[in-house]
Amino acid sequence: MKKVPTIFDTDPGIDDAFALSFLNKSEIFDVKMLSSVAGNVKLKHTTRNLRGLVFAMDWQVPIFKGLDKSILGKQILAEGFHGENGLLGYEFKDDELAKLENQSAIKAMAEVLEENDKTLIIAVGPLTNIASLILARPDLKEKIKEITIMGGAIGMGNVTATAEFNIFADPEAAAIVFDSGIKINMLGLNVTTKTSYDIDMHKDFKRSDKKINEILSSVMDIRIDQAGAEENYTTFMHDTLAVMYHTNPEIFESQMIHMDVETRGEFTRGMTVADLRTHSTAYKNINFVSDIDIDSFKKIFMDVLL
Repeated sequence: MKKVPTIFDTDPGIDDAFALSFLNKSEIFDVKMLSSVAGNVKLKHTTRNLRGLVFAMDWQVPIFKGLDKSILGKQILAEGFHGENGLLGYEFKDDELAKLENQSAIKAMAEVLEENDKTLIIAVGPLTNIASLILARPDLKEKIKEITIMGGAIGMGNVTATAEFNIFADPEAAAIVFDSGIKINMLGLNVTTKTSYDIDMHKDFKRSDKKINEILSSVMDIRIDQAGAEENYTTFMHDTLAVMYHTNPEIFESQMIHMDVETRGEFTRGMTVADLRTHSTAYKNINFVSDIDIDSFKKIFMDVLL
């Protein structure tokens, strides 16, 4: 089987850490590079976490630092959930960090695209790096097979009443990506909130002797303790679905729709606005993933990670 050249852009982040492990253990990707972006927490933390997680997996893959502010320079973080450092205070020692390349993430992405045809980009944080790549090198858009994002929603939000965090953190970047003409697969809250990581799954992780799983279970120990829900804890594994969509497309349902990003509304900034009219003639720019086989998700998630 020919592996798919892949760029993975991330802002670790608790669920990003699980997604990275799933990506590493999946066999269909030829991961050319990993890049950090500011999002869940500040860039210095997302980059350090990325390096620590890769080192723990003994994964030989280039890592590049991305952008530390949104397109307009405003910073929106999710420290309230992920903690100041992104992993609820779990810290990697200086000798537990994979090498960080000196080149910028945007330039590195461009080089990967120049050297490979039909490259897949998976982005599970704000779309700042991806939009900046498109703005800097529009000539390379045809080299991108598709972009799969974790972000957005129809009819719901999590950081505001109408907006999902990754889009809200940089709606201008999302608008650039959505309007790029590149095929976009969107896995947002409508599907990711149908999946969960529960206390029984956590007990299985705690029994694993793999280094990465020891780290993941340690982070989740902190989260469960903070939540005070030792007997019935559950949380969403948002970012892993953006990877699983490619390893197991048969468990998902999706449809092509037209979608815009609201960048100016007082109450709707960051909202992904779907045109669901049956008579709409608007260009269908988004493959909106709307459903998942929940039992299959849980089995695949545990089989791959454990």
